[in-house]
Amino acid sequence: MKITFLTSALVAIVGLALVGAPTTAQAQTSTNTATPAAPSTATKPAKKTKPTSYEGTLTAVDASSITVTSTKKTLTMAIAATTIIQKDKKPATIADFAVGDKVTGSYDKDATGALTAHSLRKKTAKTTAPAATTAPAAAPAAPAAQ
Repeated sequence: MKITFLTSALVAIVGLALVGAPTTAQAQTSTNTATPAAPSTATKPAKKTKPTSYEGTLTAVDASSITVTSTKKTLTMAIAATTIIQKDKKPATIADFAVGDKVTGSYDKDATGALTAHSLRKKTAKTTAPAATTAPAAAPAAPAAQ
């Protein structure tokens, strides 16, 4: 009787192991034949970088690009529809700028190294009326000695 009980218990344990085995194997085995692809760089959002600032003198300007020269370097930048263009803190157009204007702003650099103006600003110098100068009063002439 002890052997029958042990045999029955052993059969029950093996039976339970066999019943659980296909479930475990099924959970680990995939029916999909495609391998998971590595994340594409096209789906990742482009890393935003802070625009680089510049300051200098316009040496060339047209409807699609500007060239700004500073004491350190010369930058040629494309003008995009998104470029912020201002004159005296007010919206302006590229037609409001001319060669020789002092400008400041910022630009973005793409993967190819091309520069696009993020902003272009011109600040005109405020003209102040010259201070009134008074000429010193003429000193009275000394009497002539005779």
